[in-house]
Amino acid sequence: MCIKNALITISLLLTTTVFSQIQIDDVGDGWKLKVDSALTLIKKTSPEHYKEVSEYCNHITYWMGSFSTTQDSSTVVISVKDMKIGSVNNIACIIVHESHHLLLRKKHIKLEPKKEELECYQYEYGFLQMVPNVEDWLTIHVIKNIINNK
Repeated sequence: MCIKNALITISLLLTTTVFSQIQIDDVGDGWKLKVDSALTLIKKTSPEHYKEVSEYCNHITYWMGSFSTTQDSSTVVISVKDMKIGSVNNIACIIVHESHHLLLRKKHIKLEPKKEELECYQYEYGFLQMVPNVEDWLTIHVIKNIINNK
């Protein structure tokens, strides 16, 4: 009886661990590895940002659209265009940015679209400032979007 209880407990712990991780779709071309590297970068760079990502994002997938976005209440959707750029820093920023949209949605915080984008880009910028050796074009992109959404 005791062994049976131990096996059930271990099974439940393993199931909880598996389900608490973010599911990353594997479509080939090494994209899953890049996304995993981006998540590791977020975790190492800013535990605060990683906590938000892991709390609000359960799934990462891809689409053919021209920009990254969210889907339902827990999925970050990265555009093929962004994946082809190949920058792990960019992917990490996308995940941080889009997970912040998920937080706003889950907490029922309704903002005008421009104000919501401004808040998400500002949050992303806070993360970006912590990333070592970040590409200049990425910093310029985030700053331009902060200015354009004010």
